[in-house]
Amino acid sequence: MATKIVVDTSVLIKWFKSRDEELLSEAWKLRAEIESERVQVHVPALLLYEVGNILLLKTRLGMAALEEALDRLERLPFVVAPPASPLLKRAARLGRRLGLTFYDASFLALAFELDCPLITADQHFFERARALHQVRHLSQVGSIA
Repeated sequence: MATKIVVDTSVLIKWFKSRDEELLSEAWKLRAEIESERVQVHVPALLLYEVGNILLLKTRLGMAALEEALDRLERLPFVVAPPASPLLKRAARLGRRLGLTFYDASFLALAFELDCPLITADQHFFERARALHQVRHLSQVGSIA
């Protein structure tokens, strides 16, 4: 059975945008584990919009390349969690308690709901949530499976 994880946008964007990104080899190693189906990735639906926003505003992709990147995003083997009241309320509580944005707290809430690790490359997010056993920084992940 595959190991469950949640990845946030700071990890996933590295699979599409390498310019000005750190920890690329770690992100690609994680992607290889996901594609080999040793790891099952869960994400909140908002990840799709966050990645689309970054690709639109922080890359120089032409329209055809942007649409291809969005097609690749859609083909990734994710389990997308729809917005649901219990998850949203948990995100609000975690965000308030840890001083996180609702967006970041949504990834953490999903990891709590699934009782699995959350992988982030966002140092600020990691520092605020590092005391929680679910949160791992991409630089320290190694092999998940």
